[in-house]
Amino acid sequence: MTPPISTITAVFFDFDGVLCTDRFYSTLEQEYPLELDWIGNHIFSGEKYCDEWMRGELNWHDINKIICDATAMPPGLLDELFLTSVRRMTVNPILIQYAEALKQKGIKIALATSNMDIFNEITVPEKHLDNTFPVIVNSYDYKLMKHDENGRLFDIALRRLGLHSYEGVLLIDDTLTYGNIFKEKGGEFYHYTGQTAFEEWAKILIS
Repeated sequence: MTPPISTITAVFFDFDGVLCTDRFYSTLEQEYPLELDWIGNHIFSGEKYCDEWMRGELNWHDINKIICDATAMPPGLLDELFLTSVRRMTVNPILIQYAEALKQKGIKIALATSNMDIFNEITVPEKHLDNTFPVIVNSYDYKLMKHDENGRLFDIALRRLGLHSYEGVLLIDDTLTYGNIFKEKGGEFYHYTGQTAFEEWAKILIS
C-alpha cells in the first residue's frame, strides 16, 4: 500500500530496469549476433565480470578487452559500437516528470544505482540526470553494490540528502532483494514492474 504523501520525505529511484530499460552493446545485434550472445552469456550472466565492473574493480576498457580477446572483435570497432549503444539509451520521460513533480512538493529525491563507470562518463552528463537528481549514488564510485554490507550504498545516499532516518523514505526499484533490504532499514518500497502499473500507482502519491 502506498504511504500517504504527507509521510514521504524522500524518494530513491533506481536506474536500470526503472528509469531506463535499454541495454549495453545493443548496436551489435544486427551484424554481430554471436558476439552479442557471448557478451550476454559471459559478461552479464554468472555475474562475475558484471559485478566486478559495478564494484569498480574493472572499467569499460577492461570489459571490452575481455570481449575482444574471446571473440576476436577489433578493439576499436567494439569500443565505437559500445559507446554508441550507451549514447542511444533512453531515459523514461514519465519517470523524470514524476521526479520533478515530487521536487515541486518539497520531497527530496536521489538516484541510487548499481552501475558502471560509463554511467558517470556518458549517461549522467548526456541525459542531464544531474539536473533532475541532486544526489546520484553509483556503486562504481563506492565499490559497493546495493546489497553489499547490508545496503550501505543506501546509507550513503541518505546522508547525502541530509537525512538520518529511513522513516518516510521510499525506494522505487525493480529488484525485490534491494526492496527487502530497504524495508529492513525502516523505509518504504515500491516494486517497479512496468510503466502502466507505475502510472496508476504514481497518481496516488502526487495527486
